[in-house]
Amino acid sequence: MKLLTLLSKLKKVRAKFRNVRNTRKLGAIVLATLTMVLIISFVWVQFSQSASSSPIHLAVVAPKTGIRSEAAQEMIQSTQLYLDTVNQQGGVNGHPLKLLIFDDKGDRNVARQIPQQIAKSPALAVLGHLNSSTAVEAAPGYKDLEIPAITGTASEDFITANNPYYFRTVFTNSIQGSVVALYMQKALNLTTASIIYSDDRLGRTLDQAFEETFKRKGKIQNVWKFDPKQKDLTTSVNSIIQELATKPDAGVVFLAMEEIASKDFIVAMRRRGLKTSLFASQSLARETAPQLFADYEEEKQKPGYFLEGIYIPTPLIFDSAGVDAQEFATLYQKRYGEPASYVGAAYYDVARVIVWALQKAMIENTPSSIRADRQKIRNQLEQINSRELGIKGLNGLIYFNSSHDNTPPVRIGKYVSQRFISAPIQFSPIENLASINLEEELKAGNILELTFKLKKQYFWRQDVVYTGIDINKIGRVDQSKSSFSADFYLWMRYTDNITPTTIQFPNGVTNSVNQNLPLFDATKPLRSEVINGLNYRLYQIQGEFKGSFDFRDYPFDQQKLQIYFQNTNVPSDRLIYVIDVFGLKLSETPKNQRKKPYQSLQLWRFEDIQYARETFSSNSTRGNPRLFNTNLRIDYSGLSVIITLQRQFSVFLVKTLLPLILLALVLGSTLYFSENLAKERLTVPIATLLSSAVLLTSINNQLSDTGYTVAIEYGFYVFFTLCLLCILVGLVLEKLRSKGHKTAITYLNYTSRILYVVIILVTIFTYAVVYGNRL
Repeated sequence: MKLLTLLSKLKKVRAKFRNVRNTRKLGAIVLATLTMVLIISFVWVQFSQSASSSPIHLAVVAPKTGIRSEAAQEMIQSTQLYLDTVNQQGGVNGHPLKLLIFDDKGDRNVARQIPQQIAKSPALAVLGHLNSSTAVEAAPGYKDLEIPAITGTASEDFITANNPYYFRTVFTNSIQGSVVALYMQKALNLTTASIIYSDDRLGRTLDQAFEETFKRKGKIQNVWKFDPKQKDLTTSVNSIIQELATKPDAGVVFLAMEEIASKDFIVAMRRRGLKTSLFASQSLARETAPQLFADYEEEKQKPGYFLEGIYIPTPLIFDSAGVDAQEFATLYQKRYGEPASYVGAAYYDVARVIVWALQKAMIENTPSSIRADRQKIRNQLEQINSRELGIKGLNGLIYFNSSHDNTPPVRIGKYVSQRFISAPIQFSPIENLASINLEEELKAGNILELTFKLKKQYFWRQDVVYTGIDINKIGRVDQSKSSFSADFYLWMRYTDNITPTTIQFPNGVTNSVNQNLPLFDATKPLRSEVINGLNYRLYQIQGEFKGSFDFRDYPFDQQKLQIYFQNTNVPSDRLIYVIDVFGLKLSETPKNQRKKPYQSLQLWRFEDIQYARETFSSNSTRGNPRLFNTNLRIDYSGLSVIITLQRQFSVFLVKTLLPLILLALVLGSTLYFSENLAKERLTVPIATLLSSAVLLTSINNQLSDTGYTVAIEYGFYVFFTLCLLCILVGLVLEKLRSKGHKTAITYLNYTSRILYVVIILVTIFTYAVVYGNRL
């Protein structure tokens, strides 16, 4: 009898172990199935994104193997940078954008063949060429083959003339040459000049415009030309410079040629000891231009020796660029490890315009529709024909006149200690004369008149203020009030023509030192003196500032603290604040030293600091009768500094999330409670749910009012779901226990434990994928 009883017990144990083994197998199968589902879902999403639609092809034409290969590389990289941004957002109508690169080698003969090559490719539009010489040769081909093209750098006038398929976002040589002549006379008070130009379309158009403008109120002393096609320029360069050295009254010299030829003439002039003022053409305006002289002994001994003091016209100078251009420059530097120049900015904008046209053109993007698609894109480009329809670029609105030319302002830059900075005086084009007493302003010298080819254009004289905001300390970041305290120096360097210190800080709240005093008092500088011909004013500001915090990614969030000021008395076309790159030592200060003002912020890690020119607009007439019946918008200049801080997640984890982690462990332990603890299997999850709700409320109270869900809340919603899961499991187990379904109880226990772990792992994995780069 005892033996039978023992055998019966052994059978029950074997059955129990078999059930456990089967349950473990089932659990392993469930876990493997869930894992496979996740992997297959991920692969399917990736595959569907990449294979759902065919790519749209664009062609970029650049001299990859020519003497301007570095500029060509920047051109290609900046274009790709914008296309990558568009592709990350889903492409154009679901189609990814793909770049096809064509090398014109900077050679006219090669350039003539490029349109035929592109015509045989799937490319729907062309970005390029970089050089005027190659663009001129290729232009007729694009017209004949009906391929839309946009250049952001080729400035020779003929390129877009009578060509319905070629567009341009940069100023022409005629505008460049005439503005250079006007600048010499009106900004620098020079009355005599000489010009050395290359005997090609670039040089000839620059020479014609320059001479025609300068001769009206000045004297051209000498004109030299040379053949840029000759293999060795040395003989021509030495001959011209030798003759120039015998002309003590030559005046300022304008080098109207490409950058490589300019380099040879500059080296020859410096070595000859000529002290004459120099202007060069746009091609030498790249921030990497000093590298052209890096191998010369004089440059090694004194960096900046050759380019020092040379003036150059350009569409964009980064010290006076706005926020969008500064963000582009930062992004380009991070991606490619080198600074961007006007070339990169130009083709980033060209890519933007092309993409806009693609979005509007409703193309079919099939092999049989290529010709029709190209025509649709061209038609869309031609519709960008007014300021109202203009596309916002890094350097202002982009729109085309009847000649398919955009006319951005000509900025005048100057090389100082290897840095290309804005010259102290600029010319700002006037678009609406109706609100201006032209005769009075011309007489006062505030407005300048330029006549070229019987057409008149007017410019405001725009004074430049070199400005710096140097952070001493960010003392506190109050996320519940969306504010922060800051202590910083503000300085300005400017000419006698203006008073730029009448400014306001719109996001300034109070003076931290004395709340009864204004945040900024222009009459109380720390220092006031004249240095190197410029007025210098230094202020220290300590105050509370309002921020615009975005907590969507909380607690993995980055916050941008902005301090900015604006001048509401003098419009931006007469006064502009630019970044004082020398005073701020932006390229010299190591990042660990830049972190010092933020070391007291235990919850935050310093990431970056960015300066930018700001423009603030007003439609107010200010009671001026001339403005009553106009839609004129008045822009005012300002400057901003944006400090990017990354929240220290490890600190947040210890201080705030540790209780949630402990609650998760407690909640998970209820799945291992025995059948006899049915009551506890319900009360513990309910108590945990209430505790987590209180914890979430506490976290939300630390933030300012938000009308959206923040990242941490999704984690709490998952936790609430787990609490409900444990409650549901407890209820079902109690029901199964009352009916004696022990096998089902075992299955449910193992399944719920596996599901609990899987949900937590998936949640952690999701957060890691989305925010892993910020940890």
